[in-house]
Amino acid sequence: MKKTLIYAAGAIGFMLAACQPSPQQVKDDSLMYIDVAGAMEDYERLKMSELGNHVRYVPLETNDSCLIGAYSEITVLDKQILVKSGNDLYCFDKETGRFLNSIGHVGDDPEGYSPYVIGMPYYNARNGCLYFVRHPNQLQKYDLQGRYQGKITLPTPPNMPTDYAFIDTLVVGYYNNLIQVNTHTRALAFFDEAGRLADTIGSQLPPPSFMGQKEVAETYAKPLGIVGAALYTRFQDGTAATNILGTLPLWKADGELRFKEIFNDTLYHIVTPGCVVPYAIFETGRWHFPAEARHEASGSDNKLLPTVVLESDSTLFFQCVRGLYEDEPEVLNGVYDKATGLTRMGKESQWFHNDLDKLMPFYPSTCSTQGEFAQIVSVNEVRKWLKKHPDTQENEAAAPLWQMNEEDNPVVILVSE
Repeated sequence: MKKTLIYAAGAIGFMLAACQPSPQQVKDDSLMYIDVAGAMEDYERLKMSELGNHVRYVPLETNDSCLIGAYSEITVLDKQILVKSGNDLYCFDKETGRFLNSIGHVGDDPEGYSPYVIGMPYYNARNGCLYFVRHPNQLQKYDLQGRYQGKITLPTPPNMPTDYAFIDTLVVGYYNNLIQVNTHTRALAFFDEAGRLADTIGSQLPPPSFMGQKEVAETYAKPLGIVGAALYTRFQDGTAATNILGTLPLWKADGELRFKEIFNDTLYHIVTPGCVVPYAIFETGRWHFPAEARHEASGSDNKLLPTVVLESDSTLFFQCVRGLYEDEPEVLNGVYDKATGLTRMGKESQWFHNDLDKLMPFYPSTCSTQGEFAQIVSVNEVRKWLKKHPDTQENEAAAPLWQMNEEDNPVVILVSE
């Protein structure tokens, strides 16, 4: 299928192939313009009420069948909370926190999937199945009750996509091309349930084919906020490369499938296979980090890289990294109010001030398709905070927290409209 390009003013970096050409010389009123540059002039402590007006605490049931360790991750569904702990995936009731069942297992047997280092399995609301990656070329399917539902074998080469979502009856795969060498130029691919390739959308961001010919000086990793990690490679000639994992490039909001590629300040709506249009733009101004400069190790202190987007019907939460290649990169939180068009930014280290029930500060790590921002907090962190705030024993909202014991599973905090 032949693709054409769609342009929007301020859409910087590569442009994805889309369904109609639509050159824009002025701002398009149909697009959201997120004034990151303006918000950078005056950091503020962000408030929980900017994400929603209701907060709820869901302590997760504790028993020998669902012990949750440190560094767990969550996905919030309509009626369930999924928690990944190590290689185990547990399903809990979202209303009560009651443990329901475990789902799937790591292994080489016909129903096993590959160990997860970063990220959750992918949920398809259309068929109620979770899709687990099994290398080198399969997706294993389980329903929410833990029953095996078969597999999809994807055509390779190229390598499997690095992230997945779903549109209509198709599986959408995203390819992280930041460090692939001499491979392909896909950004997105669309597969049917039989694994057949239905369509692709190309990326204008060229893979750094020179990397294999350069002498490596060092490699290292750093955490960067919500993203799982940034893997750095520095070369002897002073250039560098970064592979940023866990950027959540595909998500659902307003009933639509959204997409953002790293080193591109434009957010897209995937209308149909082969049809991708802009719907929002991060206006980074003098802080702009152009894709062509992504291998320049010097000068990153003056560049701002949007990394993660979490979106509800009324609010867009995002994180940016300033000084990607500096010794101490700075992570910033941002909130865009869709109704007012206002953008505010604050330091990640300050979290969100809890101005709703005056309890624990909030750090969103995911957002459900129902628009609930969520965080999972260990019992150790809960008890540490309660010890510093003994006066909260009289706060009715804090009752679920005070009832937690030191051996209990974590609590999930949900903020909704």
